[in-house]
Amino acid sequence: MTFSGGRIGYALHNQHWQKGYGKEAVAEALQIAFHPLNYHRVEAHINLDNSPSIKLAESIGLEYECTRKGFIHEFGEWTDNLIYYKNAE
Repeated sequence: MTFSGGRIGYALHNQHWQKGYGKEAVAEALQIAFHPLNYHRVEAHINLDNSPSIKLAESIGLEYECTRKGFIHEFGEWTDNLIYYKNAE
């Protein structure tokens, strides 16, 4: 059995929001993941209420796969995450 993939995350200071920097950076990170690194799959784990992150993920071609229940422990509780992914072409 072989696993070949990674998880991508992103954060920008709010003074840089809505300028396309996140989209540009994440799109380039995916290119690096699929070509020099030869990953088969990349995932983004997104909080349910993070609509800007969902919009960014979809804009660069990541697809919604599922909602993982109780997936991340944050702020003292287990929270659900949306899983977006892209496989190598």
